[in-house]
Amino acid sequence: MTLSTTKTIARLPHLTTFLADSPTAVAGWGRKPSGRRAVWLARLLRRPVALLEDGFVRSVDRNAPTLSLLVDDIGVYYDAARPSRMERVISDGADGDQAARAARLTAQWRAGRVSKYNHSPEYPDRLPDRYVLVIDQTFGDLSVVGGLASPERFSAMLSAALAENPDAEVIVKVHPDVFSKAKRGYFDPSSSRARIRIIGTDCHPVRLLERATAVYCVTSLMGFEALLWGRPVRCFGMPFYAGWGITQDELPRPMRRHDARLEDVVHAALVALARYADPVNGARWKAEQAIDHVARERSALLSRRFGDAAL
Repeated sequence: MTLSTTKTIARLPHLTTFLADSPTAVAGWGRKPSGRRAVWLARLLRRPVALLEDGFVRSVDRNAPTLSLLVDDIGVYYDAARPSRMERVISDGADGDQAARAARLTAQWRAGRVSKYNHSPEYPDRLPDRYVLVIDQTFGDLSVVGGLASPERFSAMLSAALAENPDAEVIVKVHPDVFSKAKRGYFDPSSSRARIRIIGTDCHPVRLLERATAVYCVTSLMGFEALLWGRPVRCFGMPFYAGWGITQDELPRPMRRHDARLEDVVHAALVALARYADPVNGARWKAEQAIDHVARERSALLSRRFGDAAL
């Protein structure tokens, strides 16, 4: 029986489905205190550990229970200082069938216009003919420190975006938690500078990603989504998808990482580490089912809330 180190995990809907492959593990949240307790307790009890994070196909409604969890028995995907199962699977590479499936999942992701969160309408205003997208994050997010970055990297990222794209507008996307959870980011949503447009309203990122000339990020998951959309990505930290030769990186990659393919990263992120559950009956799902569900439910949700113009 799985042992949880926090009531939050024990109360998760369909936890048995998510941890079906880890029935004797001690479960905790990533690098949070419960995750550290899980590592300690697993060693004490000589049981495997299951370090959990929300999956990258999380939900339709922002406040709904997650459709997926990442389960790592080694480390945490956003912690570049130490090994993780995510890193090991990417390093091992996807075989032929796995790579073909990863390519199909990428196409399905784009066709469904999905993201991690899918509650918001598309950005409604006119976009410039040429722009680069800069991604903000919530202040103090564990993935920033885990990705070997600091607050100064955000200023450096914005300066680079302006200097490297003198003929393009720079669009800064604020994190959705700034609106839904009253958190703050690394950029001031009310500030104004020449050639910079700060999107200070909550919106779905797909329309912004699909037409961007390039995407600049520190460790944001939107950098991974940008890769799914075939966009060039500049990283100012070391997220799980950096250091493999598919992004332009400011930091040296850990010695554990080497050149890999996007299909290797997609296989690890959406298949190998991800566990999915039907939100109604808890049946185990595949990634394809979760993406299809999000695409259909997002369309229905936004039609009810905003009309077809929001899709």
